[in-house]
Amino acid sequence: MPVFVITGANRGLGLEFVRQLSTDSSNTILAATRSLSRDLSDLESLKSKGATIHILECDTGSQDSITAFSKQVASVLGGDDKKIDFLLNNAGINATPKQTSLTLTPDSLANHINVNVLGPANTVQVLESHLQKGTVVMNMTSGLGSLGYSRTKDPTGCTSYSISKAALNMLTVHQADNLKGKGVVVVCIDPGWVKTDMGGSGAVLEKEESIGGMLKCLRGLKSTDSGRFFLYDGSERPW
Repeated sequence: MPVFVITGANRGLGLEFVRQLSTDSSNTILAATRSLSRDLSDLESLKSKGATIHILECDTGSQDSITAFSKQVASVLGGDDKKIDFLLNNAGINATPKQTSLTLTPDSLANHINVNVLGPANTVQVLESHLQKGTVVMNMTSGLGSLGYSRTKDPTGCTSYSISKAALNMLTVHQADNLKGKGVVVVCIDPGWVKTDMGGSGAVLEKEESIGGMLKCLRGLKSTDSGRFFLYDGSERPW
């Protein structure tokens, strides 16, 4: 029974991950949302689809919340010996998309680094005891985190978000190296420009295609893929 842990699972791409995985009754899904006081009706409705779904609270912008989440995970799994097969660090923010390098504020950059970089870093740290040989850790990044891609864009945008995703890519490389002794595979994946609330009105890709492609990519990863940067369709992104 594969175990999936998904952060940011209440909407957008996270919810679509749960939706597609919920159709397989052999899956166990630990779906994390920032707050259990939110409207969870969409997530709750997926419990009847077949998979075993546990809805847990995790605000990836709060170290205390992440630590509490690790205890919830341990309780659900029944101790540190239970393996997580896929840890999907999906939660993230793009709170100030109109800021440029000329209007960037310290608060904006700090907020994006805290959620988009420290969140996945701390999540892996507190769940490390559940990561074993063959576990896949995915950090949800963006094409805007690619220096090679961003320099071709005119105009550039989402400065704080882009910087945080470039930092997340570097975190992925370091996590891949630090966890290679345990046989854990760590990758970052760009979901494409997807039609979600975060993607905005100009997005071109349906979330079903994006998540379907990512799941196929994740399931086909080998140990030699650790530390690589992929697009949702399995092709490799330039750093």
